[in-house]
Amino acid sequence: MARLHQDILRELGILQQELQNLGIWSDIAPSEEALLSTEAFCFDRMGLGQWLQWIFIPRLSYLAETQADLPQKSAILPMAEEAFKDLDDAVKGLLGSIRRMDGLLTV
Repeated sequence: MARLHQDILRELGILQQELQNLGIWSDIAPSEEALLSTEAFCFDRMGLGQWLQWIFIPRLSYLAETQADLPQKSAILPMAEEAFKDLDDAVKGLLGSIRRMDGLLTV
């Protein structure tokens, strides 16, 4: 497995752990309708935490595990800083993980 794909999988594990630590991770999936949103980050039908859990992590995990081509640019951090601004210092680990993921995916 290519080094970048391994790094992506490792960071996705950290991202998942950070979401769980903050209580953002859920056992209840969003509705099928929400998952079919065509808006960026599905912001019209779900929160960013849901999008990370149910769309971003699974899709990127699949790409990394199959060593498929990865996105060449990622800019999730600005959206995350806004979406999680009310979590204060507790969100530092999550934002750090998202910052690292943006860096890994931006060529």
